Amino acid sequence: MITIDNFNKKKLYWLFQGAGWIMFYLVYVFIASYVSGFKSAVFLGYLNTVVVGLLITHFYRAHVKKHQWLKFGLFKLAIRVVLASFILAIIWAVIVLPINYVFFQTDPDREFSWFMGILITFNLSIMILGWSLIYFLFQVFINFKRTEIEKWKLQAAVKDAELIALKSQINPHFIFNSLNNIRSLVVENPEKARDMITHLSGLLRYSIQFNDREKVSLESELEIVQNYLNLESIQFEDRLNYKLEIKPETLDLEIPPMAVQLLVENAIKHGISDLPDGGTIHIKSYLEEGALTIEVINSGQIKTTSNSTGIGLKNASDRLKLLFGKLSDLKIENLDSNFVSARFTIPLT
Repeated sequence: MITIDNFNKKKLYWLFQGAGWIMFYLVYVFIASYVSGFKSAVFLGYLNTVVVGLLITHFYRAHVKKHQWLKFGLFKLAIRVVLASFILAIIWAVIVLPINYVFFQTDPDREFSWFMGILITFNLSIMILGWSLIYFLFQVFINFKRTEIEKWKLQAAVKDAELIALKSQINPHFIFNSLNNIRSLVVENPEKARDMITHLSGLLRYSIQFNDREKVSLESELEIVQNYLNLESIQFEDRLNYKLEIKPETLDLEIPPMAVQLLVENAIKHGISDLPDGGTIHIKSYLEEGALTIEVINSGQIKTTSNSTGIGLKNASDRLKLLFGKLSDLKIENLDSNFVSARFTIPLT
């Protein structure tokens, strides 16, 4: 299936621009031939009008794109289009009329009429209005199709995230280790064993409930992250330390479910677990430049030869972009020789 996005937009624009003006020229030439017979001067005059019209509308389009007219409301856009149409028609007439009158006038004795000039200018403004209507309707159509495609991508990404969450984040191996650790605590420390069972049940319940949701509050996500860290603390004992630095104003803001959980799991699996003495995980959230920033800092270094496919992280990055735009991209980098930072931002607008 061929869609608009399969085409190069620039080539598509010139295809419609060229075809439209050629069609306009042929129609007027046919009408002129039918009314007054074949006159080369008339045909050349129309050709001059069409060429200038093509150039004017091309620069008009460049101005529209530069100043992002498509972001305006319908009323503001309509006012700008009407004003632009009359202004461009005047410019068009000022360029075309003298040339046509001097070089392509079929009746040399015919004097210039201001009434005729005003009438021609009005007709040219109607033509630019028609061009604008076609252009903006086409842009609306493209944006609609793009929105539909993004919606389909988001649905697919969410489904992939559900599978990754069930198969990777809360995988059977992790549950098996957790249950073994809890069993060892039943006799030694029954109270702590009960707490660990509570953490595990909360983790499993969250992983099931999030399937039908695209966003959850940061507060809800952090609860499950703490459950996860408490369970991992049994496995790593003194080798795993963590701290949270969460700004209160960020708790009610929404993020994709399992987004922070994935970063924390990645920090443990590819950072803390490889260090003989273990390390620290530092989870931060704060507002900066109109966006929510969430950062997970862990002991370790990024390994370029890692066997990990990075599917989970790529999926998380795609979901962030689809839900919140390109500004929410996920970035992972070495802070220094001892720590790695993974962070993403979500625009508040």
